[in-house]
Amino acid sequence: MQNISLSIPDDIVFEVKSLLNTGATINTKLQLSLAIGMFVSQEISLAKAAQLAGKNLADFMSILRELSIPAFSYTKDMLEDDLTFLERK
Repeated sequence: MQNISLSIPDDIVFEVKSLLNTGATINTKLQLSLAIGMFVSQEISLAKAAQLAGKNLADFMSILRELSIPAFSYTKDMLEDDLTFLERK
């Protein structure tokens, strides 16, 4: 694992610390936020985001669900393909 240094303005650090009511460290909170952001922007996969966040897949998906972020994208085209497939059976 590699460590990366990040400069954060003092007022932002203060805000992040105030959000840490769960006993999490700033590093843990920032890793989770980075993982979620990169997943949402489709820069990394769900599994890689979970790994970056230091969570197993089920726990990471649970966090996404709490934030109302879909873990999977199911488009209208996918639904139509599935319905067409089911109609053929």
